[in-house]
Amino acid sequence: MGVQCIKTFIHGIWMSALLGASAVVAQSNHVYILTGQSNSLGAVKGTPATAEQLERYKSDGLLWNGNMMRNTGERFEKSPSWSTVAPQLPDYAGSLCMGPEYGFCSMMQRHKWHTAKADKVAVIKASLDGGGNSCWLPDAPGYKSLSTTVKEALAALQGRYQVHALLYLQGESDRTDEEITEAPARFLSLLTRVGKETKKGAIKFAVVGECATWNGKESKNAAGDTTAGLLGDMTRKKKNVGWVRTRDLTKITAGDSMGVHYDGKSQITIGARYAYAVATLEKLPFSPVRNDDPKASLDSPTAWWGGKAPQADQVATWDVAAANVAEEKVVKDWSVGGIVVDDPFSGRILLLAANKSKPHVNIGAKGIVLKQGDLSMQLPVTITADQSWKLAEGRILTIGSAESPVSLDGDACVSVKSEPGAVLQLHLSGLPQVRWVLSSPLPDAQITVAGKPAKFIQQGECYTLVAE
Repeated sequence: MGVQCIKTFIHGIWMSALLGASAVVAQSNHVYILTGQSNSLGAVKGTPATAEQLERYKSDGLLWNGNMMRNTGERFEKSPSWSTVAPQLPDYAGSLCMGPEYGFCSMMQRHKWHTAKADKVAVIKASLDGGGNSCWLPDAPGYKSLSTTVKEALAALQGRYQVHALLYLQGESDRTDEEITEAPARFLSLLTRVGKETKKGAIKFAVVGECATWNGKESKNAAGDTTAGLLGDMTRKKKNVGWVRTRDLTKITAGDSMGVHYDGKSQITIGARYAYAVATLEKLPFSPVRNDDPKASLDSPTAWWGGKAPQADQVATWDVAAANVAEEKVVKDWSVGGIVVDDPFSGRILLLAANKSKPHVNIGAKGIVLKQGDLSMQLPVTITADQSWKLAEGRILTIGSAESPVSLDGDACVSVKSEPGAVLQLHLSGLPQVRWVLSSPLPDAQITVAGKPAKFIQQGECYTLVAE
């Protein structure tokens, strides 16, 4: 398929999502207000989310499109209405845009946060195509348009509603000393003012996103402060305001010489991160999930959303909201009930020992599940209970490497359930005592023991590993 055909195909998928969306009346609507500049708008231009990504993360969330131009506040959508969340087509550029709303609604629905009993998550989106935070001052056209949009959208909702939080992604265009210095105060003022536009007159929570850089550069005030730094400091002092990182993600590769706009895949991730930040603030239930802090070691609570580090009987999950890191560091022995890799942003998870003490990963009865993405553990592994390893089609599970084999210990039984194309790679320092139950012959398995080829030999219901 040629490049132009691919572009036409993807555009057709986007347009189908856009034009085929119709609102479904909810029993109760859980409303989130999204505003900010171009990365809130989602100026993905030449690098949108793929058709597969759009399908994988689609949801029944609702969207009110109040996107606007920065100088006039004029809305792109002349006759907005509630519809199922989908990419939008702003008149100014002729290219579909998609901000955090898509991934946000998807993750909220996946976890059944505010989506039980026919309830809906509803996003009022009123984002600008650029501009510093002066655009959100009380008399600015941008804020006036936001105010009007919120009132109109709430009035048009059918059924009960509750406004939960303000989602804010802005700061790239804060250029003046005043805009940078006043960024935290202006945001808190905005939160108060937007709250007054709602029925209850207040919004309890807010989440602030880390603004992008311009090709790695950002403006500073006279004191050397940046908008991102000041906003981040503010969120750490406010118990009702969350923070979402973005700078580990990828930018668009076409249609942007500024190096500031995130691509469609990144926008899905940003939205998912907003959802976890909201869930943390609202104390909604979720099991341990890797967060957006790329520097945190796995055995630290700061590596997990809400500080909920997995315990020995809990599953540790990597999904699309996880930090985009090449290597995950383990400082000391790390015990988890199981590991799930569910389409993380990086596409693969690599666990490495952070020091020469060679900490172990101890895996309990919940085993290993690779849904989307691969897992490589380049450190000793101990199996602490009978368990199942499930490998979806095309997924790769690796323990050790040919250059650095590791131990696999434990007197337990592992049932390996693999779909076509899945690969198991074991590079071990010695023959393990583990008993194996295989769902298929694993023709593509790559196994070495002490540097020599090894293979599975069946003995009754189980298999054992023997060196050739």
